[in-house]
Amino acid sequence: MDLSFFALTLEAIDQAAGDALCLFVGEDERPLTGLAGLADWRLQGGLSRYLRSGLVTGTAGEALLTLGTRLGFKRLFLFGLGPRSQSEEELAERVAEAMRKLAQAGVEEAALQLPSKLSLDTGVRTLIDEPNGPARALVFGPDPAALVRALSHAASRGGVEARHERRVVKVPGPPKAQPPARTGQVQQTQPSRIEIPKASPLSFAPQAKVEPAPAITLPEPRPPAPAQPPVQAQPVQAAPAIEQSEPPVAPVVNTTPPPPIAADKSETPMPPLAEPTPVPTPMPPIVEPTPAPPVNVTVPPPKTDAQAKADAQLAAAKPEAKPQGSVPVTYKPERFVPPAPKVLEGGKKKKRKR
Repeated sequence: MDLSFFALTLEAIDQAAGDALCLFVGEDERPLTGLAGLADWRLQGGLSRYLRSGLVTGTAGEALLTLGTRLGFKRLFLFGLGPRSQSEEELAERVAEAMRKLAQAGVEEAALQLPSKLSLDTGVRTLIDEPNGPARALVFGPDPAALVRALSHAASRGGVEARHERRVVKVPGPPKAQPPARTGQVQQTQPSRIEIPKASPLSFAPQAKVEPAPAITLPEPRPPAPAQPPVQAQPVQAAPAIEQSEPPVAPVVNTTPPPPIAADKSETPMPPLAEPTPVPTPMPPIVEPTPAPPVNVTVPPPKTDAQAKADAQLAAAKPEAKPQGSVPVTYKPERFVPPAPKVLEGGKKKKRKR
């Protein structure tokens, strides 16, 4: 069994993770202490509820399995230890029995804490000597160094190999063949040449005379052109100033017309060109405007004083025109008085239609 030791703290429990968490509960251990108390704190009093309900009593040989814990372990096992008055050998037997039950449940890695009444040397020796336990155990304790010393004592007494850490030793392999040294020149391997046998001419076959090929004459290279001397830059001469002189006088041109050339009488005269006859353009008829009919304007006669006074009295008697727009209307509520019922000839009242 491989043993790993951790400090008994909440941080170590949160960081540790494995297949199962194994807790030992005594019959008269109230409240829970050690690893069981820290697990109960993380489970928000779940183990204490088991104890109060009577589901877990802590008697010797008791075992309980729960799933889905809030810790980093898949399963949680509770094992009863019995009363505190039992001997150390009986406690060691309870621990060995718990290891066998874990192996039967298929647990390969279990986290646990040895009972407080059991000495560290005896507890570590019990875990190592149990052949049917898990392959690995994570042991929590308040002093991990003391657990390491107990493992060393158990190994020295019983011949058990104490493995605190695993080291990987690498064995060197056979030496590799060194490549040939590289030089500046690269050796080139030439492929093997296949010699083809030459055919010999037949004795009876006429042999043709092989004339040598005419020699090819190459043209002689031209000599290089002689280098031309550098052209010396000549100084630029300034243009001579133009002297202003008097404007030239225009020559006199004879403007008299030349004499008429006498026509040759032997030539036939050209007929005169016929002038085109003008086409008269018809003029549009002149339409005289019809005069507008005279407008008769009747001027009313002037009003007399009597007519002016009558018009003033009519204007004063007419009501004034009110301005258009919203005119306030005063509402006067009126009381509705129903009409009296009509009486028929037979003395019956006529019913009103609703």
